[in-house]
Amino acid sequence: MNTFLSLPRLALLLVLGSSLGAMAQSEEDALRYSNILPGGTARSWAMGSAFGAVGADAASASLNPAGFGLYNSSEFTLTPSFEVNDAKSTHYGNAVSSTQNRFSVQNMALVLNYPNDAGKDWRGGSFGISFDRQASFNWKENAIGNSVNSSLTERFVNEANGISYVDLESDQTPLPFTGTLAWFAYAMDTVPGTIDQYASAIPFGSAVKQQHTIDASGRLNTTSFFYANNYKDKLYFGVTLGLVGVNYERHTIHKETTLDETNDLKTFQYKEDLLTTGNGIDLKFGVIGRVTEKLRLGASFHSPKWLLLSDAYSYSLSTNFRAGDSYTEISPEGSFSYRVNTPWSVLASAVYQVQKSGIISVDYGYTDFRKARLRASDEFSDVYDFAQENDVIRGNFQGTHSLRVGTEWRSGNWYFRGGGGYFPNAYADRDPRQGTAYKMYTGGIGFRKKHFSIDLAFTYGQRDTKWYQYSPALVQATSGQLTDVRSLVTVSLRP
Repeated sequence: MNTFLSLPRLALLLVLGSSLGAMAQSEEDALRYSNILPGGTARSWAMGSAFGAVGADAASASLNPAGFGLYNSSEFTLTPSFEVNDAKSTHYGNAVSSTQNRFSVQNMALVLNYPNDAGKDWRGGSFGISFDRQASFNWKENAIGNSVNSSLTERFVNEANGISYVDLESDQTPLPFTGTLAWFAYAMDTVPGTIDQYASAIPFGSAVKQQHTIDASGRLNTTSFFYANNYKDKLYFGVTLGLVGVNYERHTIHKETTLDETNDLKTFQYKEDLLTTGNGIDLKFGVIGRVTEKLRLGASFHSPKWLLLSDAYSYSLSTNFRAGDSYTEISPEGSFSYRVNTPWSVLASAVYQVQKSGIISVDYGYTDFRKARLRASDEFSDVYDFAQENDVIRGNFQGTHSLRVGTEWRSGNWYFRGGGGYFPNAYADRDPRQGTAYKMYTGGIGFRKKHFSIDLAFTYGQRDTKWYQYSPALVQATSGQLTDVRSLVTVSLRP
């Protein structure tokens, strides 16, 4: 059985929001793979991804598959993108910024359209395959506190208290690797006269300089197989089957330097390495109705993403003493498999044609993040049921109402677009990690001929976050200001 299956789950609740948790799965894992953006092309992104009822675009795979029913010809599209992600972190009044950038393929789609014979009620359909990059995990956050009266070693002490040092050194210790590393690297010792009570090598309340770095990368991709059909040019129906791929890699380094030069321990550094990989499936169903010649309404249902994930992780801890002694301890490599069910969501859309040269589109979405769940995999016979983690999800997340608007105006072969989106924070008001909504501002241009088109889009997104480097009872929250800038180009070819 995996070492961490035997962790007291109370310890997990004490490290809510901590990037330096015991690597046990938590509500943050569920949120990471649930909090995604619509995929699509430069055209749909330039309109704020308000594209649910517009259709005839590869964005239909992630919004409303009925939109494929509005195609009247086959098409191949390719959308490369370049993203720049900036994170400003403020820890105990000190602000530091870090930037990550990445080139990727945002979308690629092949749509095969077939018309039925003239006069039939079912006018013809479309089928094909679409690839979407729906989440990017490429962020680097660097937080520095110049004088903090708290230490990560205090968390290790709290983990070890009540456990004999004899058991602490055995292979049967119920602790995660973290507390054992702290013991062997002399970051803590027993309280004189006891064998199961511990004291940190950094006295409680002593001032330290902290530097905490999270370097993350990866993505969540969905490859969708779709089919849609057109009934009398008034009703459009569509369905997708999505194959989801997950890759998430994170390297976390926490370093502390004691400011009291009479303290024996000068510095210590703790590092976590995590790699999460996995796959899953999802389904989407959609319908679009033409109410008038100028107005279309759409609705779609997005099933949960049923994911099977595997974590590979390791830790290391090193200490340096003013007397010159240094110690480094490295954990064995651990692994654990588990399941994540993301929440279902619904999307309602409307698009209105303004004269012959413009459209205005609105999308409203609802996602109940309280429906996300962590599940045991079938790998272990002694499975943990994640009951407490799922209780935290139900109590600390909320349902959110998102809104996106966009517009497009044509002048000859040229198209001019703009839009925006508003995505509320998934944390409930009662959770101290609640941040601000994600706000997205978009724009772009396009050029279209019968057999060829090219589109360009630029997006800017911003949100504020709060997170804990370790136990909230010991340290103040770190505030984050996250901004992302994307540029996308879509090339489309039609026979």
